[in-house]
Amino acid sequence: MFAYADPEQIAVMIPIVAILGGMGIAVVSIIMEGRKRDLEHKERIIAMEKGIPLPEQPEKAAKPVYSKRRAQGLVWFGIGLALTIALRVTPDADVAWGWGLVPLFIGAGLLIAATLDKKEYDANLRNMDRSASRPTGL
Repeated sequence: MFAYADPEQIAVMIPIVAILGGMGIAVVSIIMEGRKRDLEHKERIIAMEKGIPLPEQPEKAAKPVYSKRRAQGLVWFGIGLALTIALRVTPDADVAWGWGLVPLFIGAGLLIAATLDKKEYDANLRNMDRSASRPTGL
């Protein structure tokens, strides 16, 4: 399909395809979530009609904050590293390669924040375990 396409046409189509792809992913995820909720609702209605005890709603385990920051940090760090290397090997870019350091350091900062959050989260879990194991009513 693109064998005979002009490079300028391809350059114009890249952001269009990226935007449409992102919107498509968002629409599909919204539809799938709606179908999942609809099936759960139907299950509850059938159980009520048959006199069966209602099934328990599954509890969604919340991800800790450090998990999200770690993922974001890895993505930013990877983008920054790739951009730094790509701009560094370009012969015409003497100063431009430094722009790759911006997302690289954002990623590094997010990874450091995730590490600190994990330590704090683990410390809070230990404190909760200690307080739960103490006898009450002394």
